[in-house]
Amino acid sequence: MIHVAAVDQAFLLLLIVFCLGSCFVRVFWELEQVRARRTATSPRRRTRKRD
Repeated sequence: MIHVAAVDQAFLLLLIVFCLGSCFVRVFWELEQVRARRTATSPRRRTRKRD
């Protein structure tokens, strides 16, 4: 079994956490952009005024 120093393990853990975090941020950013585009282009049927 390969023994890795604690500093190297901590660095690798931080690297993995950073990569996963940036992936999650990008996914949520894309979902928010799609939602914003959909609400901007859709007709406002729900906000119709009734006289």
